[in-house]
Amino acid sequence: MPDNLARNLKLLCSYAPSISEVCRGVGINRQQFTKYLNGAARPSARNMRKICDYFGIEDEEFVLPPGRFSEIVALRPRARHLIRALGPAAAHIDRMFSSSAEGLKPYCGYYFYYYYTPSRPGMIRRSLLRISAYKGIYYTYLSERLQPEESPLGRSHFVRYVGVATMLGGRIFIVDHNARALRSISQTILFPGAGDEPQYLTGMTLGVQGRSARAPFAAQVFLEHLGARTDTRAAMRQTGVFGADSPDLPRNVARMLSVGGAGMHMMTAIELPV
Repeated sequence: MPDNLARNLKLLCSYAPSISEVCRGVGINRQQFTKYLNGAARPSARNMRKICDYFGIEDEEFVLPPGRFSEIVALRPRARHLIRALGPAAAHIDRMFSSSAEGLKPYCGYYFYYYYTPSRPGMIRRSLLRISAYKGIYYTYLSERLQPEESPLGRSHFVRYVGVATMLGGRIFIVDHNARALRSISQTILFPGAGDEPQYLTGMTLGVQGRSARAPFAAQVFLEHLGARTDTRAAMRQTGVFGADSPDLPRNVARMLSVGGAGMHMMTAIELPV
């Protein structure tokens, strides 16, 4: 742990004009600061707070593995630019996330995520969705298994989507994107059911078809809550594409997705907003 701290501290100092300037800004003498950089000593709680405040880093982030820490540090300057670019909207977005923190707590956990897939007309895709919280922000992680007949390479593989969730007006809003191919953004709006337990969620998703046509589509979604924890390996083995009458799907899934013509609507250029 101290070794991680020393390596991470060196990385932060590499962004500064000099070690001497960092020492002056932090308010720690150069000799003592050098011990921290070499891993020969660990900062006291008071000095750790000074260093964290100077670099804008949290205590627990300092001891992360260097690879993960470097990712966080690399994003910080761009995050500041983004906040400036958002202007007054940044405060509104922050309030949206803050106000939904308590309301989303009961919805953390794992879900089977069902919808009629545009890539296989008439077929229902079952994916695995996770909603989790970190420092008051709710994150989503959607895993889809593409079967050999859907893959250009003819083999099964997984596609991951990462996003954020917020609750406004009693509805859950999710904005996510493909973790590898940054070509589009999807949005899902979920309607929580009655009662305190999130056994089922229904809603709509708006995205872009994964094929080369890149056609926008909207589809109804149905989420089945699996619990706060689940065997993810076993759950992923149950994902894929199924016929609407497949015995491997719960009986109510096809019925819940049947409204509006198989629950999916492809958008043409004429239908898109001008």
